[in-house]
This record gives sequence, C-alpha cells and structure tokens, in this order.
Amino acid sequence: MFRLLEKYFEPVVIVTSLVMIILMVFADVIARFAFSTSIIIANEVARLCFVYLIYFGISYAIREHRHMRVTFFVDKFPPQFKRIILFISESIFLVYSVTVCVLGVEITQQAIERGKTLSATQWPTSILYAAIIFSGFLCALRLLYSLYLIGIRGDISLYQNEELPQ
Repeated sequence: MFRLLEKYFEPVVIVTSLVMIILMVFADVIARFAFSTSIIIANEVARLCFVYLIYFGISYAIREHRHMRVTFFVDKFPPQFKRIILFISESIFLVYSVTVCVLGVEITQQAIERGKTLSATQWPTSILYAAIIFSGFLCALRLLYSLYLIGIRGDISLYQNEELPQ
C-alpha cells in the first residue's frame, strides 16, 4: 500500500489538478459565451488547483531527479568529487525545503487564526496554504532519500546528465 502511495501520490494530485483546471476554465468560458453568465467558483478552484499542481510538481521533480540544476561544472569533476558536490547541493536544497515547510505551517496557522476565507467558495485560505506544507514535507522526504543514495550507497547514477541528441 505504501509503495503504491509513494509511486502514485504526486502524479494523481498533479493530473487531477490539471484536469480540474481545464474543466473549470472550459466550463466558465462556455458559460460566459453561451449563457452570458459566469461560474462564480471556477476561477478560484482553478487557481487553487494550479497552486497544488505547482507545489506537488516540485516534489515529483525531486523524486524523478528532474528538478532544475546547473551541472556544467559538476560534470567536469571525477565521480568522487561529484558525489561530494551533489551531497552538498542536496543538503542545501533540504534546508530550503524544511524552511519552506516550517514557514508554510506558520502562514497556515495565521490564516486559521484570522479566519480568512476564499471569496467565491468561502473555503478557508488554509486549504490554499496547506499545499506549501505538504509539498515542503514531501520534498524533504525525497531529498533525505536522495542524500541516503548519495552519501550511504554512493549512488550518483541518477544524477548523470543524459546526452542530448545532436
């Protein structure tokens, strides 16, 4: 069960969010042009889904070792130095992810305390900010595993640049 959750959680959230964005925007466009009205919650739900799509996309990119990085100089070093540089790089990214998660908790707590709600749906804004917490936590877990691969197992094969076709 955990393996399935680990494998499919982010993709399900990302795809669901994308489908909801497409449906909400499409339905709102049809409502505007065909019926001269608007679906009040469409833009807000689409915006909420977009936030979740982006934040969970970051975690997914880390899991797949596809997050953006500049490796021009790293690729010039022998494997033992690459391992050290990658470990430092992933450690810095881990500190950043934990910081994002902690700040996300603070922002969400403030939103709950203030009782703020989204204007159209009247959902609490904490639903929006929760994406920061979940994403930061997932990123931290993914980066801890990455640090395990690099530091303990010495595996940097996932970080090798693929050659671009000429």
